[in-house]
Amino acid sequence: MRILIYIIYVFFLLTSFSNADVESILKEIKKNKDLVQGFKRVKDVNGKFHNWRPNHPAILKSDKDTRKHVLKIVRKSDNFPVRLGEQSLRFEVRNGDGWGWDKKNDRERVELMICCVNKKTTWTAWSIFLPEDYKTLFPTKTMLGQFHNDGDNPPAFAFENQGVLIPDSYWLEVDRYIGGNNNNPKLLIDQRDMLGEWNDILVNAKWTDKKDGFFKVWINGKLKAQHIGMTKEKIDNMVFHIGIYRSFISRTPGPDPTQVVYYDEVRHANKCKKLKLKELGYSCKDIESQTFK
Repeated sequence: MRILIYIIYVFFLLTSFSNADVESILKEIKKNKDLVQGFKRVKDVNGKFHNWRPNHPAILKSDKDTRKHVLKIVRKSDNFPVRLGEQSLRFEVRNGDGWGWDKKNDRERVELMICCVNKKTTWTAWSIFLPEDYKTLFPTKTMLGQFHNDGDNPPAFAFENQGVLIPDSYWLEVDRYIGGNNNNPKLLIDQRDMLGEWNDILVNAKWTDKKDGFFKVWINGKLKAQHIGMTKEKIDNMVFHIGIYRSFISRTPGPDPTQVVYYDEVRHANKCKKLKLKELGYSCKDIESQTFK
């Protein structure tokens, strides 16, 4: 009888998160290693502890239907895309999904963020899936990941669409304030290769205000871009974001279409081997031996 009760209890947990609101999902993410690994509760330079949270607290106070559609934990058994294990995170942005500063400044987004990822050298990995019907909104910009300082500067490193050079593609943009060139982004992947497929992103960074810093990006095990030099300002905490962030939405005529993106295997460590990339089909020896041409 106890076994039956336990099975029913586990089944209830596994079937409840597709209808849970953001606050419940945040609590689950903190302990669910099927989705997120290695992000510990971290203290910033001011002594404040942080964990996963939405980009804007107003999301937690939005209407019930909005709280349910913006973020879900979904399951492979329900035919949702999952990179590994049984679950993934589903982000959805609809026309009008902007709160606070975003709403006043021509933005819409649903992101989760965590501070602080700026311990000397770090490794961060995540897998991303775009449905076949995903639409790019260029010249509206859409970020699908960023490393942002916790001050007033723009994101130091942004993974976003650029449609000028190669239509419907995603690039690494390194901001000017750390010595990058916003007008010279680095191509990461063509969006046509992202539709209906999981793609694995890996970042190795040395966080410093000195010239010996670096930021390297691998896509599906291949080194695609790197930045050498300053990676943060001296007093900055670096904050990692996943989710959908679209800016300058007025550039696209008419109501913005709904965008859905899935994330899985979000991992963080101070060494490559601690990410357990073998589970995803990669070798740290191979990855660390690659040089950028």
